[in-house]
Amino acid sequence: MKVFRRANLALAAGMMLGSVLTWTSRIHAGESVTVTLQGGVKITASLLRRNDDSLVLDLGHDVVTIDARRVLDVQALDAAEPQSESDQGVYTHGRLEDAAVPDLVRRFGDAVVVVKTPSGLGSGFITSAKGHIITNYHVVEGTTKPSVVVYERRAQGYEKRTLLEVKILAVNPLRDLALLQLDAKEMADLQIRHVVVAQNPDVRVGDVLFAIGNPLGLERTVTQGIVSSSTRTMGHLRFIQTDASINPGNSGGPLFNSRGEVVGVVCAGFVMFDGLAFGIPATDLIDFLKNRDAYLYDASQPQNGITYLKPPYASANDRQASP
Repeated sequence: MKVFRRANLALAAGMMLGSVLTWTSRIHAGESVTVTLQGGVKITASLLRRNDDSLVLDLGHDVVTIDARRVLDVQALDAAEPQSESDQGVYTHGRLEDAAVPDLVRRFGDAVVVVKTPSGLGSGFITSAKGHIITNYHVVEGTTKPSVVVYERRAQGYEKRTLLEVKILAVNPLRDLALLQLDAKEMADLQIRHVVVAQNPDVRVGDVLFAIGNPLGLERTVTQGIVSSSTRTMGHLRFIQTDASINPGNSGGPLFNSRGEVVGVVCAGFVMFDGLAFGIPATDLIDFLKNRDAYLYDASQPQNGITYLKPPYASANDRQASP
């Protein structure tokens, strides 16, 4: 009887391993997959390597190796996740369908805004129907009262509208992220459009990306490129590198994938070198939003200090001309 049970267990293990071996011939390294383990645990990540004994997955913040004998099922993400959206309060995440870039720009372009401060401007994007906005921390650093320019779609075209009652809710200086919110009364008559953050924000080298922002003050500019590296590390922080054209003023704007999902936040570009631009991965954005209570804004703290502009001193000619 014991021999019979052992034989059955060995056969079951062989069948389970065989199912994985069948899967490995259909799904290739670099694809996003959902792995179901014994006990029902599911892991969605990017597949780095596969062989008969194990799977190696990139979780974004860590890399794990899983024994193939623990795997019950593996599916390509396209098969595992149909189109869906889920409201998370301050943002919406989901999986959308592939579409042409012009169609995605028409759908999500109105969610991109200009964030203005006394010292300059940057970009941002609306993440919820309640008027939550994401931008870079360095865009609002040194100010307590930023303003936001939104674009209203009218029958005759677009109209600009500046909103002054903007609150800074949370900031993470290390990851260069800030969460703002529009005033409910000031935005009462606005038709707010918001973006969708990628439910699985993994990107692969060669994937198409496009950015919408305000480089050098040129509003509503769209640039397109590909992922040059998905694991670029600078100062112990991970970035998405892209060859999409990024310039000062793009900071804080969204990086979209080919489905129109936000997979990154534009944070830096090198105007002296063509094809070098960087974005904060959406995994870090989601972590910031989920744990925003740990980053609540406090105007009394030194890192949120106020920048005072120099007074307009009169020139020598003005002093001589005065009575």
